[in-house]
Amino acid sequence: MTKVKVTELINDAIKKKYAVGYFESWDIESTLAVAKAAEKMNSPVILGFSGIYLPNPVKIYKSSLKIYADVVNNIASEIKVPATTIFNESPFYESVIESINYGYDMVMFTDENMAYDELIAKIKKIVKAAHEKGVKVEGEVSTLAGAGSYLSDIPDDYKVTEPEMAKKFVEDTRVDFLAVNLGQAHMHGRKKMHLDIKKLDEIKKLVDIPLVLHGMSSIKQEDIKEAVKHGISKINVSSAMKQIYFETIREECKKIGPSYNPYLIVGSGFKEDIITKANINVQRFVEKTITVFGSSGKA
Repeated sequence: MTKVKVTELINDAIKKKYAVGYFESWDIESTLAVAKAAEKMNSPVILGFSGIYLPNPVKIYKSSLKIYADVVNNIASEIKVPATTIFNESPFYESVIESINYGYDMVMFTDENMAYDELIAKIKKIVKAAHEKGVKVEGEVSTLAGAGSYLSDIPDDYKVTEPEMAKKFVEDTRVDFLAVNLGQAHMHGRKKMHLDIKKLDEIKKLVDIPLVLHGMSSIKQEDIKEAVKHGISKINVSSAMKQIYFETIREECKKIGPSYNPYLIVGSGFKEDIITKANINVQRFVEKTITVFGSSGKA
């Protein structure tokens, strides 16, 4: 199936009152696990990579933005359900600009250390460059606590999105999607938080663009379903997938004795392959999450 525009996916979600999941992968196999889950559940899906880690200069093993973009865009074009792609939540301005030219349907720039006026100026430039290429832009007033870092306790300041500020941000930047904070933080599933649904209703009255929820792994399931009913049409999922992947690898490694065939346990794709086992568990998690979002059968 041909890769579709993100607005096409989200407009259908808004009309039919479900949310499309953006399941953030980290390599070819994890991207395929997401794609297979979407196909099995007959669900539209958003594929993509982290703009925090992929271009990060601290990395000791450098990645090619173009190669990763080619991978995810090709997979999105070949799977049997409607799919689109995003270069997500990056504090690296030049990498976002670069990624606009690599076939992504949407990009996102955010930097919690940047003053509001400077942030707005950067996003406006990105919006202009993106729109010239037919690419959409997601934005957020302030970065969700714990993004790209480790939180051991629920933060004192959730950086909740205030309705009037959301309206001003959208008017100032002309972004196409707005990520909102309703009381969640990136706790990586260690603690579950409730959402302020009343705040969501207030934001929706003032903001006439699709609304996005980040930090799904630390939100109570009943609150996720309620948020979808009240207008959330895109939900980001990441850390829970990586936790499942890591825990599977860790447990499978414990079972391996000193006499093993490295060709079988790493990269064979056979039943002995620990990486394959991890990706299968990621796929199963994505399938269950698609059901929570209400997008199963909506392809």
